[in-house]
Amino acid sequence: MDEKDLEQKQSFFEHLIELRSCITKALIGWIISAVLVYLFADEILEFIINPLRPYLGKEEKIYFKGLADVFSTQIKLSAILGFIIGSPYIIYQMWVFVAPGLYPHEKRWLKKIILFTSFSFIIGALVAFYLFVPFLLKFFYSFGEKFLVFKPYLMEYISFLLKTLLLFGLFFQVPSIIFLLNKLDIVRIEQLTNFRPYAIILNFLFASLITTGVDPLYQILIALPLTILYEVGILLIKISNLRRG
Repeated sequence: MDEKDLEQKQSFFEHLIELRSCITKALIGWIISAVLVYLFADEILEFIINPLRPYLGKEEKIYFKGLADVFSTQIKLSAILGFIIGSPYIIYQMWVFVAPGLYPHEKRWLKKIILFTSFSFIIGALVAFYLFVPFLLKFFYSFGEKFLVFKPYLMEYISFLLKTLLLFGLFFQVPSIIFLLNKLDIVRIEQLTNFRPYAIILNFLFASLITTGVDPLYQILIALPLTILYEVGILLIKISNLRRG
């Protein structure tokens, strides 16, 4: 093995070690956040049930089927909310790994995008919890409130809620990704504009895939935010270009 091959091999192993370090730190951050959520699981559970309270009736009870349902729900709650809360630190570790291989102008843009992305996940989850979930509950409950009795089960509601929070957290990354791709000269704004009709179709296809077996209206309500956030990404590029011009 010549000196050049040896240097390349050493560089490759150094990158692997750095990647392992960043992944380990991200996992530790996630675990710490999950443990903190679990310590307050009862209080958090009581809080996130609030959007459901207007539809619980006089008893204000939520049911569970199996003896272990409450415990398994708290574990799931801790894992997913821990990831959402710890997302700024997890995304920061991604930045630590990627940054050394970038040019100065790429670092400048990516640093801003990482900062925005770190908190946009949490913002997306908050938008889902305070706006989207209450709207969905009110809308779907209105169809049967006159002659049907709603009997909510804990695991079903928590699964629906956490899935929605995660989806919106991921959806809110779309503007950042589009903006980053443009600043790295991977896509131009004209390409994004021309791709708009296909993006809308792909958004609806994606919504149908992740909500298989669910009401079609719910699929539409998932696809619409994705389409809006695609336009937000294009708008951010236009604003950036105006400032630069």
